Amino acid sequence: MSEHRFTLENTSTGTTPAAARTPHYPHSLRYEKPAGSARTSPEGHTLRALSDLTVVTCACGLTTPALPNDDARLVYEEHRNLIRDETA
Repeated sequence: MSEHRFTLENTSTGTTPAAARTPHYPHSLRYEKPAGSARTSPEGHTLRALSDLTVVTCACGLTTPALPNDDARLVYEEHRNLIRDETA
């Protein structure tokens, strides 16, 4: 056997250690449920239960207000497509 031991430092293509490199993927897209029980209008009427609402967030800075689930899904899919186009 060879006396040369395989290490990760020997496989690095650049001069920067792997721990010091910037992340290649600045996104972390996810759904979140807002806190609280219900929203009310200025007149005191319940508008929609917060369980029907979703916030879309991403590590790149995207944060939507509480949206109906269908609208939140559209925002999520649009941003996911932008991420895909960025990485292609």
